[in-house]
Amino acid sequence: MSCESALERICIPAGGGRDAMALFTSRGPVAEVFRFGLVPIACRARNEDRSQVALSLNNNEVNIYGRAASEWKLQETLQGHDLRVTGIDWA
Repeated sequence: MSCESALERICIPAGGGRDAMALFTSRGPVAEVFRFGLVPIACRARNEDRSQVALSLNNNEVNIYGRAASEWKLQETLQGHDLRVTGIDWA
């Protein structure tokens, strides 16, 4: 399994399958797991107060999700890139 930082990780199990893409966030002793589909996450960024996350699902779109209670809801899809999005920086 490949993962990023300790506080927020995007992990892709080697076997793929149903758990091919998940966002793990840690706020204290318990980690939360959120699934956004079966496509690998190419890149992601969060806003300053961590209430929104921008994800690129290995294509030319950026999906912005907002936290609604205990789950993430799609708020906006940014289109217009000619090529696959490989980096996001939220300023």
